[in-house]
Amino acid sequence: MSYKLIILAPSCGGKSSLMRYFREKTDLHIAETDEEVMKANGDVWPDDELKNKILVPKTTREIITRENVIYFASYIPSDLLIEAKTGGFKVAVLEVPIEVLRKRNIKRMEVEGYGDVSPWFEAQLNDFRNLAKDGIVDFSIDANQEVEKVAQEIQTSIK
Repeated sequence: MSYKLIILAPSCGGKSSLMRYFREKTDLHIAETDEEVMKANGDVWPDDELKNKILVPKTTREIITRENVIYFASYIPSDLLIEAKTGGFKVAVLEVPIEVLRKRNIKRMEVEGYGDVSPWFEAQLNDFRNLAKDGIVDFSIDANQEVEKVAQEIQTSIK
């Protein structure tokens, strides 16, 4: 079975939980923007300009050459998403209400020591809506449900 799927989700949208689930329960090949960026930058977190202008495009271009991958990201430039679709990728968006994102963000800050990512929620959600309007998004998944259910929907989409 060949599968090529990009899953876009906002910060706190469930990407990490889904990646953990897939890595523990399946043999599917999983990639994620931040991990790929870190590898490409010698395991050092880059500044935003280097990350967004150089490393995200570079690592995304490499990932979309793969035959079997589910790639999780918060942001991929639209020209690269179009290139990925031309190469056979489907693009999905994990939908989570902003109120839920805010609650997850607070919990993540308190429990895991993360910084506040809430200032980016509106822009991320607007970007995903625009990608859908432009026909780049193939389907959306309600990510405000159990991880197992979201994972099942993803697995069904790649069959």
